[in-house]
Amino acid sequence: MDSFMDALLSQKTDKIPDVYDWFAPLLGDWDCDYYDELNGQKRHVKGEWIFRRVLEGAGIQDIFIFPSRATKEEQPQPDGEYGSSLRMFNHFENHYDVVYTCDHCMKRLCFTKEDDRLVGKVLDEENSYWIFSEITENSFKWENVMITEEGTRILDCVIYGKRV
Repeated sequence: MDSFMDALLSQKTDKIPDVYDWFAPLLGDWDCDYYDELNGQKRHVKGEWIFRRVLEGAGIQDIFIFPSRATKEEQPQPDGEYGSSLRMFNHFENHYDVVYTCDHCMKRLCFTKEDDRLVGKVLDEENSYWIFSEITENSFKWENVMITEEGTRILDCVIYGKRV
């Protein structure tokens, strides 16, 4: 392994207390099914999502690949994303500060835990949330939603992950 990878990747340390190690169940490699609508047509895209501990165990980083490397040639997507999130535990406020970036955007989020869900508020977008739920050892659900002031949920897309 080269020195960059040695410095970036890490094992669990005490930098994230166990009670706040909310993203630990997502560590690993995932095959994913992405569902949304594009131009009024329902769409299904195969993807992959890879999560690792980084920076001496202080954070969790992912690589978000849609369409997957295995399917991008035969099923290219005009709005496909190859991006990454960095989740750093904020021990002053007991939440995660998150940044996501790809070739066309950068978003900042604040993730908290609500019951069994990890809820990320997109900081620069009113009523926009990224929510991990139904997390098990081998699966999870992720949603990009708008939640109106009246509590109505408007689903932009949903992803179902299965552990590789």
